[in-house]
Amino acid sequence: MTTNKKWPNRKLKCASQAEILRSHQRDDDFVKQLREKLTEILQNFGIHRTLFQSDIPLKLLYFIFTSGMGNQTLGEEYTGIVQANLEARKVPTLTVRVLAAILECFGEKMLLKLLGRLQVHVNHPHSELTPRATVFLNILLSKLRTMIPIIVLFHKGIFYIYGRYYSLGKRIAGLDYAKVYGRRPVDTISWGLRLLGVATLVQCLLRTWQSSQMQDDTITDVSNGKYISHNCRLCLEAPATTATLCGHLFCWNCLSEWLRVKPQCPFCREYVPPSRIIHVMNL
Repeated sequence: MTTNKKWPNRKLKCASQAEILRSHQRDDDFVKQLREKLTEILQNFGIHRTLFQSDIPLKLLYFIFTSGMGNQTLGEEYTGIVQANLEARKVPTLTVRVLAAILECFGEKMLLKLLGRLQVHVNHPHSELTPRATVFLNILLSKLRTMIPIIVLFHKGIFYIYGRYYSLGKRIAGLDYAKVYGRRPVDTISWGLRLLGVATLVQCLLRTWQSSQMQDDTITDVSNGKYISHNCRLCLEAPATTATLCGHLFCWNCLSEWLRVKPQCPFCREYVPPSRIIHVMNL
């Protein structure tokens, strides 16, 4: 598979959902087996610490020696498919293949991590944002962090139905799959996957409705001056175990760091001496 190779002027057959899924499942199985073998080898040398906490480094290494060098993966060879640009009838460039691999391995996690860091920055004690702006940005960023996994799941449902673009990263990069040799699976498999796609889309609608209900409750509580979540309102992760004199709850680390810079409640800006914060039990 070379980047400058072009196929004859004939319509390429798009790989089916079942073939693409089987290809990726076979590649994932190989990466897992490789991880187990490497872990076993390290343990034989007395290195008991797990160096591969996830499969992402091995997936990238696997990509370098397969798609990165212009070769088919083991799963692609097994199912008789190749990475392709169906409209242009040619093999995708190295840049496209690299972009698709990076987005598939890191895209969702990187975006969620970026949004999390933005939320921490918004809630930082040195921030000059007004309380209203802080609440608005917290709600907005929380909505985005909730919707991103739903969007990824929605795209998976679309793939099950139409069979184009296995992942959102591949859709962004414009990387598709073409069937070049071997027999196609029976049609009943694709219909089963289409049914799975419909069920996945219904699941997305339910998750969206649930998240909107939770967000509406949160907005109502904030507008009424009440916030019933038991998590810290600054980091949104740690349990809120510390109260200010005005009754707002935060975790100890966030509140103590904030009060060292500003002796004010992070939410209502009421004066709070650092010595008067209260550790609340049995929340």
